Amino acid sequence: MLIGPAYGLLWMAVLAYVVHARSGNRLAGWAATGTAVVTWGTLTVGLVGRGLAAGHWPLTNRYEFALCFAWTIVTIYLLLEASWRERRAGAWVLAVALLAATYAVTRPTGEQAITPLLPALRSAWLQVHVLSALLGYGAFGVAAGLGLARLVSPGTESPLVGTEKGPGGEVRGEIERSMERAVALGFPWLTLSILAGAVWAQNAWGRYWGWDPKETWALVTWLWYLLILHLRPLRNWRGRRLAGLVVIGLGVVIFTFIGVPWLVRTVRLESLHGF
Repeated sequence: MLIGPAYGLLWMAVLAYVVHARSGNRLAGWAATGTAVVTWGTLTVGLVGRGLAAGHWPLTNRYEFALCFAWTIVTIYLLLEASWRERRAGAWVLAVALLAATYAVTRPTGEQAITPLLPALRSAWLQVHVLSALLGYGAFGVAAGLGLARLVSPGTESPLVGTEKGPGGEVRGEIERSMERAVALGFPWLTLSILAGAVWAQNAWGRYWGWDPKETWALVTWLWYLLILHLRPLRNWRGRRLAGLVVIGLGVVIFTFIGVPWLVRTVRLESLHGF
């Protein structure tokens, strides 16, 4: 499996982006991008190999979802970097991907093992529901990384963003615009995921919505990002305030993904969701 090498490469990419952000060295920037591309390719091959070995999409447990979450963040970021041609926020965005990958590689061995697909998951709605959630969460992960970059650049200079041209500097402004675009990209995909999940629930359990803990927190996540989209046009909420809300939004996403299953086990709540 190539997951281990991909994880090591992701660490190297984050460190390379940090060096570039602090030094502004163009060669370090190219090295960071190159390492990120190699990371993406290695992780892609690893996930495809796992899917072929299992005979189904690698989306059936928290280990696989976390790896795909990291892959999606890296994918969206590299596309953003290619269009933006700016690397100084790369350390923060890939750090979010590294967080997801670290969660995956620290899962118990039994959870990392390839297992047959459960009968309840043998539905076309699995791919629609989970893939749309991945795209939404991945975009929110990129937005949170950009939000962190924005939060550490309150003045004219930041150690991981670089020198800006005055209080409304070009780099800081572009970070904010890219952050807002990432949220706008993720929201429709999260909406589709919830709708697809409702249809799947009707087919599997005979009801569209049952206020299951996972369903409830998916709704909370949706409402949080809806709030961000409504606050975005307001001048008093732009800049660091909006960036703070976007970073908190990642915390809501993580709680929906990791915290809810933990809460279900700890408090012994009833839930039909496997992860």
